[in-house]
Amino acid sequence: MTIDALILDFGEVLVRPQSAASIERMAQLARLEMDDFRHRYWLHRRDYDSGALSDVEYWRRVLDGSTVPPDQMDTTLEALMTADFLSWNDAREAVWEIAAQFRAGGGRTAMLSNGVPAVMSRVRTTRQLEHFFDAVIVSCEVGCAKPEPRIYQLCLEALHVGAPAALFVDDRLDNLAAAEQLGIRTLHFVGDESVPALRKMVRR
Repeated sequence: MTIDALILDFGEVLVRPQSAASIERMAQLARLEMDDFRHRYWLHRRDYDSGALSDVEYWRRVLDGSTVPPDQMDTTLEALMTADFLSWNDAREAVWEIAAQFRAGGGRTAMLSNGVPAVMSRVRTTRQLEHFFDAVIVSCEVGCAKPEPRIYQLCLEALHVGAPAALFVDDRLDNLAAAEQLGIRTLHFVGDESVPALRKMVRR
């Protein structure tokens, strides 16, 4: 069966992984050691991704017990939200081009991301997503997150395609396994070296 729909993850597929420098910058803003910051950053990320926590609630949890002075808290929170966006802003342009070409050739395209409001709102102001994607499904906006089956189903419904006609590209094996359980074809994306394989799979 031909591929009629291309579904792309955002973090580490459409954009490159967070750099050590970007994480260090956030740790400095939070006045936390790198390892402690990394732990806190991911500890509550699932709830943040799914929309259970607002931007402020999430970052206040990250900063709980830190040495940020109370009178600097609001400005620190805003700085962290901006730094978080910048850490996910190194676009892998080749993948964006593949999406645009696939769509121009008559294919359906979607971005399917576990994303948070402060990042995704900025992504939408810096990229005209409608030029690349027929559907943009973001976890914090739909109330569920990969690898929950519901988010894949929402994406397929938005694209008006059946699972076997879709290719889902993600860097996380658990997200891919969940998609495969629904009958969606998958590609494990491991970095720039995966771009030629993706291009070959979706060539129309």
